[in-house]
Amino acid sequence: MRIDLLRHGTTGRDGHLDGRTDPPLSDAGWNQFRQQTQGGIWRSVVTSPLARARAAAEDHARQNGCKLAIDADWRELDFGRWDGRRRGDIAAEPGGAALLDAFYADPTLSAPDGESWMDLKCRVSRALDRVLAIPGAAPVLVVTHGGAIRAGLSHLLGWPFHQLWSLRVHPGTRITLEAGQGEGSAPWAEIVEITQP
Repeated sequence: MRIDLLRHGTTGRDGHLDGRTDPPLSDAGWNQFRQQTQGGIWRSVVTSPLARARAAAEDHARQNGCKLAIDADWRELDFGRWDGRRRGDIAAEPGGAALLDAFYADPTLSAPDGESWMDLKCRVSRALDRVLAIPGAAPVLVVTHGGAIRAGLSHLLGWPFHQLWSLRVHPGTRITLEAGQGEGSAPWAEIVEITQP
């Protein structure tokens, strides 16, 4: 099954930890989305419910007659008390830089009053397994977020989460996968293409 994981376009808030904080796409973000979907043919579109992903996904599905599913498991990580704040401001607080470093190094650590990367991987794994189980759904476009894409790659490819920070997933990045389920419904995938905006 072909699955395209597409990070929503830019909101103009680079450097912010926008998890549940949900700014709209900027004009540049809409252009990134259109560039990455132009000429693409998908039978189904699955999207995060957050507006910065959902608005463009709904527009694409409506214009192209695709089936659309809104799945809360594709939301971005909940950064808790850090949500919506600039990384630089958090790092400037006493002990803040060490807390951020530990948070990104250890996927079992949670943001203060938020989720851990393993929490995110657990729910994105459920979402991917649902996509893989739908007969005749392919090809599928999933419009989501940077953290959710990394969680999906960790699930499908078996990569340790901390190694995925070396993969650039800027707003508007599209990663094309050939994926499926093997014996015992174990997921598998190979990366076919990575297209940066």
